[in-house]
Amino acid sequence: MCGICGTIGLKNNEAVSRMVKSMAHRGPDDAGMWESEGVCLGHTRLSIIDTSACGHQPMCNEDGTVWIVFNGEIYNFGELRKELINKGHRFHSSTDTEVIIHLYEEMGEACLSKLRGMFAFAIWDMKQKKLFAARDHLGIKPFFYAFDKGVFVFASELRSLLSSRAISRDVNLDAVHDYFVYGSVQSPDSLIQGVKEIPSGHYLVLKNEELILRQYWRIDTRAFSDFKISERTFKNSVSQALERSVKSQLVSDVPLGVFLSGGIDSSILSLLAQWNSVKPIRTFSVIFEESEFNEDRYSSAMAEALGTQHTKIFINPAEIIKDIPAILDAMDQPSCDGFNTYVISKAVKNAGIKVVLSGIGGDELFAGYRHFSDLPFLFALNRKMGFIPWETRRRFGLFLSRKFKHRFAQKAIQSLLACKDLTDIYLLKRSVFFNDDVRAILPSVSRDPRSFYNLDIPQDDVVNILSYLEITTYLQNTLLTDADRMSMANSIEIRPPFLDHLFVENIFRLPGYLKLRFKGGAKGLLVSSLKDVLPQSIAKRRKHGFIFPFDSWLRDGALKEYCADTILMAKDVPFIDKEHINKIWQGFLKDSKEHNYSAVLTIVSFINWYKKNIGP
Repeated sequence: MCGICGTIGLKNNEAVSRMVKSMAHRGPDDAGMWESEGVCLGHTRLSIIDTSACGHQPMCNEDGTVWIVFNGEIYNFGELRKELINKGHRFHSSTDTEVIIHLYEEMGEACLSKLRGMFAFAIWDMKQKKLFAARDHLGIKPFFYAFDKGVFVFASELRSLLSSRAISRDVNLDAVHDYFVYGSVQSPDSLIQGVKEIPSGHYLVLKNEELILRQYWRIDTRAFSDFKISERTFKNSVSQALERSVKSQLVSDVPLGVFLSGGIDSSILSLLAQWNSVKPIRTFSVIFEESEFNEDRYSSAMAEALGTQHTKIFINPAEIIKDIPAILDAMDQPSCDGFNTYVISKAVKNAGIKVVLSGIGGDELFAGYRHFSDLPFLFALNRKMGFIPWETRRRFGLFLSRKFKHRFAQKAIQSLLACKDLTDIYLLKRSVFFNDDVRAILPSVSRDPRSFYNLDIPQDDVVNILSYLEITTYLQNTLLTDADRMSMANSIEIRPPFLDHLFVENIFRLPGYLKLRFKGGAKGLLVSSLKDVLPQSIAKRRKHGFIFPFDSWLRDGALKEYCADTILMAKDVPFIDKEHINKIWQGFLKDSKEHNYSAVLTIVSFINWYKKNIGP
């Protein structure tokens, strides 16, 4: 896990030098630059595989004609290395980075078909005078870029691009609009005009000042099918495929652990990791002192059952509140989430761990959220309203929803009457602010709230559609983004075995109804595949996310003053309506139920980002 950056078309390397320094947190173990004929690559290294100096980047092939900067992990690099040696390639390190170089020499852009892992990399081919850059299948690792007037600039973080001084700081108001709707920036957009992300499952080629973006992988929605498969077969298929993913991600030359919250996902990962380890694995649980959020009995029971080397990390609310400004500053782009990941990552780093396995993706793949049951029901009722002309139904739905103050009721009514399809219902569910609020916050911006997303999949498998939407929107734009930034702010690598692309493909081959068919607790399909070895207290446990009591902290606690001071700074953001921002804040303080703490954090996070990166 590292930070990568580079420029093409600039006359000196000062921009790359600044970007490398700005990403020191992503790679505190080493840093390097390479420059040749208007091309400059930069890298900061968090040493995980082959921690020797042989892993230094930028790295090249034998004759120095192919150069790479790479961020991430290739889990099947050992197998690929053997194949390449048999074909005559010579290696000077034991790194996965060098495997990518030789695989590119062998296959060109088609090398992506062989890679299994999380990655973002850029390769400069000196012979072809071509840049080849790619991002992993699920968008776990970031890659931002800008291309203007023959100058190409890229980096792992947006703030690193800004530090280059090679791009403007003009704000992308369309992206700001989408941010306020959903509480996170929607990829491939960024908050800066002219800066994009390589979308997940895509690569780009830059040659002769022509940039081409191509997709190399996507979830195969044609696989959504109601085929016949025995219960025993699919249970074995799920457990075996997940075990292969976990086993492949245990490769590390530095201490590795597993986040163990005591929930289903982390318990299963800990179980499979222990099965594939010759000694007790290290597990970590963050124990929150407020009893309502304390999951100690579940994580301790699982650790004892597995015999892991378990560490409990006790967190005092005062420590978290003290860290809030640092957490907000760690956000490369603003977010209403990510606070818990920062706290956990910081605690694990202090325990001496560099790599951790995480259950990110389990809920999205196995219908772990409550709305996997609620939204199909609302969708069925919505379709029964189809006899009413659409415009009449939409206007009546919006009018009726305004009669209620509670946000839950407003969303339910709009889902029934003011949504066209399942995608609309889902996006409404995931929204932080309604369109009316966003128009009031950003009076100069007019935008369709789903214009960033074009759904082109069959509409008959409702559960798999929701799973697809979760993975391509909320998971990618919020959870994975926050996991990368918050872990890297603490120089920690998070690996998500549920998001191995081969495992994801396997799960999407199963008809969606299987994910909801099993009784006895959340994520029945996943639990049933391993129920004989999971403790019953875990297998039957209801979903309980690791969250902080922000409601009380923001209304009555130490964060109230911090948020109030930040909201006052909205006066320095020229395109925001300060009066409406304050109205939302005052309504929240009065507990009006119209806006929850996510709305306040969305506002505070954005103002903090603007002041830190754009404003005076």
